Amino acid sequence: MWQLDLALNELRGREARLLGRRTELLTALRAAGEHQPAGAEAGGAPAPASGTAQAQAQAGEQVGAPGQAWQQAGAQGQAGWAGAQGPAGWQLGNPGQALPPKREMSPSAVRNLLLGLGGLLLVVAAVVFTIVSWGSVGIGGRAAILLGFTGLTLAAPFVLVRRGLKATAETLAILGAALFLLDGYAAFQVWFEGRVGSLPYTAGLIALAAGLFALYGRLAKLSLPLPVAIGLAQFPLIILSADETAAHAAGALILTAAIDVALWVTTKQKVALAGLFATWLLGCAVALFQSTEYLDDLSRALTYGGILAVAAAEAGFLALRAKKYRLVPIIGGVLAGVFAVRAPLMVVVPDEWFIVVIPAIAGAFALALRKEARVTALGVGAVASVVVLAPVVVVLRGPVVDMGRGVWSGGLGVGAGDYLSRAPWIPRLPDLVLVVLITVALALTVKKKIFAVIAGAVAVAFVAPVFDLPYPVMIALLLAMTIAAATVLEPSYARLALVIGVVATLWALVSETATLVVLAVLAVIAAWVALRDEKLRVWAANVGVLCAGGFAVAAWLSADQQTRFLPFVLLAVAAAAAPWRWTEIGAGVLGLAGLVVVPDLRTFSLAAATAGVIAAGVALRKERGNVAYLATALLLIASWSRLYIEDVTLVEAYTAPFSAVLLVFGWWKARSASSWQAYGAGLTFTLLPSLFVLYDQPEGWVRPLALGLVALVVLVVGALKRLQAPAVLGGFTLAAVTIHEIAPWVVDLVLLVPRWVPMAAGGLLLLLVGATYESRIRDVKRVGAAIRGLR
Repeated sequence: MWQLDLALNELRGREARLLGRRTELLTALRAAGEHQPAGAEAGGAPAPASGTAQAQAQAGEQVGAPGQAWQQAGAQGQAGWAGAQGPAGWQLGNPGQALPPKREMSPSAVRNLLLGLGGLLLVVAAVVFTIVSWGSVGIGGRAAILLGFTGLTLAAPFVLVRRGLKATAETLAILGAALFLLDGYAAFQVWFEGRVGSLPYTAGLIALAAGLFALYGRLAKLSLPLPVAIGLAQFPLIILSADETAAHAAGALILTAAIDVALWVTTKQKVALAGLFATWLLGCAVALFQSTEYLDDLSRALTYGGILAVAAAEAGFLALRAKKYRLVPIIGGVLAGVFAVRAPLMVVVPDEWFIVVIPAIAGAFALALRKEARVTALGVGAVASVVVLAPVVVVLRGPVVDMGRGVWSGGLGVGAGDYLSRAPWIPRLPDLVLVVLITVALALTVKKKIFAVIAGAVAVAFVAPVFDLPYPVMIALLLAMTIAAATVLEPSYARLALVIGVVATLWALVSETATLVVLAVLAVIAAWVALRDEKLRVWAANVGVLCAGGFAVAAWLSADQQTRFLPFVLLAVAAAAAPWRWTEIGAGVLGLAGLVVVPDLRTFSLAAATAGVIAAGVALRKERGNVAYLATALLLIASWSRLYIEDVTLVEAYTAPFSAVLLVFGWWKARSASSWQAYGAGLTFTLLPSLFVLYDQPEGWVRPLALGLVALVVLVVGALKRLQAPAVLGGFTLAAVTIHEIAPWVVDLVLLVPRWVPMAAGGLLLLLVGATYESRIRDVKRVGAAIRGLR
């Protein structure tokens, strides 16, 4: 009755809210009808808003009667509701009253909470009774109490379901399952302890409870017993294998996963799916890690491989039956299958071939599978092939880098493999086989064949060091691959040729003859590509310039010339390439390299001047006028470095010449630009460095006097010519110099007066400013407008 009353109360509250909203709409419709225009009236009576509105108004008046009748019926039939009033005192049938407050918990939630708490308390009480208070009751009393209480608990749901109290029946059923397990525990303590092992007894008890509880839920027409039974079914086999080996544990987990697969297929219970995920994952993890522990025991490897094969079959069956999320069992099945085949192979395969096992198995799986499974197998093989990156890097970077081999420290009569004997990852035959497998896989699966070509090029590069072929063979292979890639009229192959050329250069650095040959051949190849293909002309020409610069340096060093002239060798090649539009990038790189390799500051000054002259020549071209800034900076740096070498510390020696040049350029540009664009850089470079030095080194009177006079002249010229940049920069510098000069007098004056005087002066100043605030603001604005009015 209480539940029915709650349901009726909810319906009445909903009716009240709907009637209130309906009244609001009718009121709005009537108001709209009263404000109709005069032309819509007939016979002095206002026309209704519409026939529909009038019908709705009449219907609203008629609907009020059933609402009032319902109020009266509620008042007569339910005295507990206080005359058809809700919990908050609002009238159920009166639409004018306030709407009921929204409940924070539904009746079903309250019900489930109470039932859950009650069931939990009963389970705790039963456990306490069984474990703590068991000894005070005789054997007959124990059996009678537990069996009787369990029987009553399990029988009650049948009655409750017939009376419509299913939630209470579910709670008592769960309580009955807990009591059944406690009965089993009690029986073991009294009758079976010492006769039966604890683990087999526990596993049998849980299995029996799972089976009986599933059957009980079907007979009682309850929904919770079946998920609980499936959850209990996860433990019997695992408990039986607790004292056995890891193989037994893995087998028990995978067998339990097979049971979960069958349960999920037949019942579609999410508990079975969760149990399947947990047991399958744990079983595979145990089998996988144990298979790597015994690499010399074939029988154990076969056992773990068989367990992983069963797991792969389970995942495959699940993938066939699944309608959603098929990729998850597919990935699991492919991984389990690959490692199932891997387990026995790891025992019979030599250690150095381990890196090939998984990629080879994954490739075989990819050939046999289709669609998502094939992609998964390829992904497994790709991940397992990452280990080959270490020897690939060793081969590609050559013997000079991080291997103790100096530049030009070897000859042509050494094997290519000997040069890599000090490498941390020496390339071997399995690495070559794995790269070949990757090449084949890319050729069969990837549409863009350039990836397979790249992998094939890496495989060819592995041949000489793996089989320890003579060093010239390695150089010849790299140059042949460069020429072959350069002959293909595609940008991707041209980039591949560039990469192979870099690798050839790195390998060639170990021999003087090889360095000269490789750089010369690469320069010729780049020039040929630039002449042949217009699309690749720019970058091919620049690569050719870089190779030519490297060849020039190598030839200079090979002729036993002085290394201190290397910057000028590079600058000479840069000067030869700079006039051409296609090769100016390479010329810039060579010029920068020439400045980097200078041995001392005196040589740097001369090299910077040379680079500045070359940049000035490039700036003569119309489209490269901005290079003039670079030329000016290089010439300036050259002059500064020369002054620094001669121990010139006067800052004006550094700034005055450059300032004069900037001011001359500014005067020439002043007709078409603002004063900041024309004179800003020159004046800044003239005044500010000297001002910084003045504040950093306050001794002396020459610099303050000269800087003050220059600033005064700049300020006067700016004011007369109405130029903003000279006026602002000159005035700022003159003010800074004045403050610097009078600062010591001000400090002495402040120290002579009492301490309260500065504070009083500050207070009076603030009062003065506050009193004449508006006029001071106008003065500041007037000064700002005057400055902005300058050009």
